[in-house]
Amino acid sequence: MQQSIPATRAPISRYLTLCAYWFGFSFHWFFLLPILMPADVERLVGSANKGTYLGILQGFPALIPLLLPPFLGMLSDRLGKRMGFLAGGTALNVFGLLVMMFSPSYVAYFVGYLLVQLGNAIAASPYTALIPDVVPVNERGRASGVMGFFQLFSQIAGGVVAFTLGGSRDGQYIAIIMVLSISAAITYFTTREPAKKPQIEGKMNLMAFFQPEYRDFRWVFLTRAFTETGKYAVQPFLAYFLADVIGVFKIGSLEIKGAGLALTLLLVMLSVTAAVTAVVSGGLSDRIGKKPVVMFAGFFMAASALGFALVKSYPLAILMGLLFGLGYGAFVSVDWALGTSVLPDECRHARDMGVWHVAMVFPQLFEGLFGQILDSSNKASHNNGYLVLFLIAVTFFVLGSVFVSRVRNVK
Repeated sequence: MQQSIPATRAPISRYLTLCAYWFGFSFHWFFLLPILMPADVERLVGSANKGTYLGILQGFPALIPLLLPPFLGMLSDRLGKRMGFLAGGTALNVFGLLVMMFSPSYVAYFVGYLLVQLGNAIAASPYTALIPDVVPVNERGRASGVMGFFQLFSQIAGGVVAFTLGGSRDGQYIAIIMVLSISAAITYFTTREPAKKPQIEGKMNLMAFFQPEYRDFRWVFLTRAFTETGKYAVQPFLAYFLADVIGVFKIGSLEIKGAGLALTLLLVMLSVTAAVTAVVSGGLSDRIGKKPVVMFAGFFMAASALGFALVKSYPLAILMGLLFGLGYGAFVSVDWALGTSVLPDECRHARDMGVWHVAMVFPQLFEGLFGQILDSSNKASHNNGYLVLFLIAVTFFVLGSVFVSRVRNVK
């Protein structure tokens, strides 16, 4: 059954409150993955095998958001509820962050991160179904654009907070906890769940995703998985790249102390250009189609990643970040709209979006492998591991662009 298309467009405020949680979600991961975790791992285990230990930390716990979302989505569909998962999952996520913040050892830190991943999966998986639940088909590009903008604006806000705190580790953890909690509360108290009858049957039949009606869904899943793999091949190790390859962080007379703050500035600059294309691309995709936007984004990210592999100075790294942001912003603005446009069964939005969400976290399983590639390649040839990882990223960005062309029933 197709969702009816209303005669008037919903006010933008509706999408701002709906997407508020995504602001906190993205703010949370902006600090945790590329900034806090690399520094904490190096502090806890030393620098000799930092890539391997970081890869293990970010890799194995990814089994939680890989395996749980489809089942959480199925349970959410059966209950006909989303918001209880959002509240309970956020509370567990916050508890895990506190464990990480006060961890005295790598093992304790690992346990805290497991709790973060578990809580995050419980909150985010049913939440992903809210866009197809409450947003008309003809406005999903617009809503996806707002979501993409929030994702990127949260990174800009994160950079401002990081510089304001002077790189304070404890201050950054507290900032994550506060922003995540407030954002979740805004969505929880302002978004009305649609009236849905609980589903009586509810077995998880994964074979359903191999049926003909899920053909486009499968290609969109692969497109997202390849693009995210390209991102995760390098993102967790960017702080190490800046410290080992760039070393000096000067732009004109401005000199930044430490790779952590240097990475923060780079990500902020990337997010600024990405936010610009996110605002434009979301609405544009409703008119010209989503596939052309995703294809452009993938090829642009591939070219920028190749540029990153060749730079040796901080100003050039910033330039590559600005160019990468143009493609990345276009991708994140259309990502949700493309995913929600290929759902064949409106009674199982949360289950299907839970499976689709797996494409975003599946690449994290390879973090251990990527970390070993980094360490072993660096030992074989000085800093050669970073070049290898960037070339891996280029390959996966190109594959993401190619695979989206296989989607038939979406422009």
